[in-house]
Amino acid sequence: MSGTAVTEFTSVQSQYEAQVAADLERNVAEQKRLRGEIASLQGQLETLERDRALLLGVQRVFADGAGTDTARSARVPGQRTAKRPAKGAAGKRPSLAQLVGTLLAAHGEPRSAAEVSGELAAAHPGRNSDVNVVRNALEQLVAKSEAYRTKQNTSVFYSHAGRDAAAPAAD
Repeated sequence: MSGTAVTEFTSVQSQYEAQVAADLERNVAEQKRLRGEIASLQGQLETLERDRALLLGVQRVFADGAGTDTARSARVPGQRTAKRPAKGAAGKRPSLAQLVGTLLAAHGEPRSAAEVSGELAAAHPGRNSDVNVVRNALEQLVAKSEAYRTKQNTSVFYSHAGRDAAAPAAD
């Protein structure tokens, strides 16, 4: 090879090396930018998933009779609702709070939310008997003075307000 050819080859090679180095830098910068976007989108997705879980829980509460007719008719798109019996005296289901109040009234001693939830699951298998949902129904009864709440250490117990026993001390 002649001297000129070697110089041209070296010049072309250095141009290619510079181009490859620049391409690598752009590639790394683009990867960094995309990783940032992915992290942001992942955070947004996690927030939406938490919101959906919360909204589904609220929707279950409404479906169990704790909401208004308007709230019961609100649906999540794409979700099917179970057919309910026709409204009327014979077809209307009692609210969760009514069922929980009835279960409390049947016992003479205070009951925990877990105990009431277990009884509800056994007596009404078609109803939502999740402990948190039952606890919310119990707290509704306490707020309406239809039940009493007592604490023993870290445990909370509920009793029906219609009992002959004196009302437990407020906490």
